[in-house]
Amino acid sequence: MKYDLLEEILKQFVAFGDNLVGAILILLIGFIIVRIVTRFVRKVLKKVGIDRLADRYLNDIEFLSKNNIRVVPSVLFSKIVYYLLLLIVLVAATDVLGMQAVSNLVKDAINYIPSLILAAAILIIGLFLADLIKNIAQTALASLNIPAGKFLANFLFYFVLINILILALEQAKINTSFINSNLSIILGGVVLAFAIGYGFASRSVMSNYIAHFYSKNKVNIGDTIKINEKEGLVSDMDNTTITMVSERDGREIIIPLSHLSTEIVEIIKRKSKSPSQPPV
Repeated sequence: MKYDLLEEILKQFVAFGDNLVGAILILLIGFIIVRIVTRFVRKVLKKVGIDRLADRYLNDIEFLSKNNIRVVPSVLFSKIVYYLLLLIVLVAATDVLGMQAVSNLVKDAINYIPSLILAAAILIIGLFLADLIKNIAQTALASLNIPAGKFLANFLFYFVLINILILALEQAKINTSFINSNLSIILGGVVLAFAIGYGFASRSVMSNYIAHFYSKNKVNIGDTIKINEKEGLVSDMDNTTITMVSERDGREIIIPLSHLSTEIVEIIKRKSKSPSQPPV
């Protein structure tokens, strides 16, 4: 009876030894194959020119360049392929050893990888989209001569980026309910504080915009006018100011457009309008 038990233990030990040798061989051969495949994938991606596209469209984003972050897709995707294949090899090795718990754990990790890849893709595309929206907003605000245009464009960029980040985390199966609830309160407070502060700070600017709208065609470039005892030739006008050149000493005088509505404006001389020069 003792001999039978000892023989059974010996058989199990020999079988485990054979399985262990097989698992080690699978790991070694699999590791070599994974390295070869990974290098091949990286070389193919480099030849396709995916890194050049990233340098042209993605790495040029201000958020990445300022933080010294450079995305190299050939390295990124080859690393993903490397770890994915390595996990597959590990599953094969644990199956040979009969370690079902470890095998199931690795399989769960493999099943999670597609969600992780999709989350990374959403984040990259969202970063590009946020930067595009920022540039469009900044250009539009600059054309309107809004002083805080860059700040507003940056705020819009981070607002879009945060929402994209939350979407990516949800795709990665990470619970974001706590982040969503607190983020809404924080963003609401920031927007309210900015709206109140910017409203008080930009009263004079807005009054100039309104004056430009209501005083349109009353004063034109080339007219000689007098405002607040300042007399000169109107040389330029924009959405917020009027520039005059003094006829006495040739100095430039810049006056806010709101003065056209609040002060007495005396037209000394009108410039004759030509058909090709519409009024400002």
